[in-house]
Amino acid sequence: MRKLIILIFLITQFCFSQNTPEISILTCSPGEEVYSVFGHSAIRIADKDRDIIYNFGMFDFDTPNFTLKFISGRLKYQLGIQKTDNFIKLYSSENRRVSEQKLKLNQHEKKELIEKLNFFYRPENRYYTYSFLEKNCSTEIRDLLIEKGVKFSNIKLEKSNRDLINSHLKTKPWLRFGTNLMLGKSLDKNTTSFQSMFLPKYLEREINNSTLNGQKLVKSEKFLNKFLNKEESELYKWTSPIVIFSILLILYFITLYKPLEMIFNFSIGTIGIILLIMWIFSEHPEVKNNLNILWANPLYLLYIPLNNKQQLKKNLAYILIAMMVISVLIWLTDYQSFDIGIIPVLLILTIMNLRYIKTGYNIGF
Repeated sequence: MRKLIILIFLITQFCFSQNTPEISILTCSPGEEVYSVFGHSAIRIADKDRDIIYNFGMFDFDTPNFTLKFISGRLKYQLGIQKTDNFIKLYSSENRRVSEQKLKLNQHEKKELIEKLNFFYRPENRYYTYSFLEKNCSTEIRDLLIEKGVKFSNIKLEKSNRDLINSHLKTKPWLRFGTNLMLGKSLDKNTTSFQSMFLPKYLEREINNSTLNGQKLVKSEKFLNKFLNKEESELYKWTSPIVIFSILLILYFITLYKPLEMIFNFSIGTIGIILLIMWIFSEHPEVKNNLNILWANPLYLLYIPLNNKQQLKKNLAYILIAMMVISVLIWLTDYQSFDIGIIPVLLILTIMNLRYIKTGYNIGF
């Protein structure tokens, strides 16, 4: 009888061990679409009965007022569940690498982690308000692992969050220009290895360096799909903002074409209004305290109604030149970094304002 009980116990343990789930963190390389350029992170649960992905990065493009909600910081993301095969096929079709880090967890830790994921997947819990730095597909996984006892380092890096973001945008200079234009000075402080995990690439790296119960968290790594190494075209270098704006600078300097000034005043002033609205009304902390507004100033719009008021135009020009000088000092002192593409823009605006001071002539067609 005793031998029979032992045999039943061993068989039960063997059957249970055969169905022990493997828990992994998946990291997907960046894609070409704006929403995918920073990569993606997800959690895989696999045993003999299931192979699924818990994906914190799902959202609905058909959400009413999608763009407004995204800009204002009110867009809802959600936790979704997908079949692993479908997930990998999707990323393979976009030629994006999917890498896997299997986690070294005991039965109790696996059970707790899966229960927590299922808790988050409940209809009342699965939605969350997206935040680029604080709450996204990577930070949700990081915070979940911390809750389960995983220890991450918090080493100070010699880079800012802006530097980390720009490293993903080397071949997308216009997106980099727009991103740097919209992000405020809070991103220019040196970041830490812990904070860097808002990006999937750095979450993957820090998981490799993390521990649980004094042991390394990752027990194995591998790629889950085949992908081709992309050959980057050099075209982006010749169509970048600094090249295009430099051409405009040369044309303006040679011709001093007045209608261009109307376009510059309207464009720069409108950008300034957008930055001001985002600073005041957006719930994204990353877009507040944005000192780009000093050179991309809403006051440029005043040149249009002040076209025939020469003294007021001169006074306004003095103010705007002073604002540009302050912008340059802020940039040089690293208080806030600006995109290099604004250099020819600043030169255009400087020439234009100096002409208003010297001649006070009318703008227009």
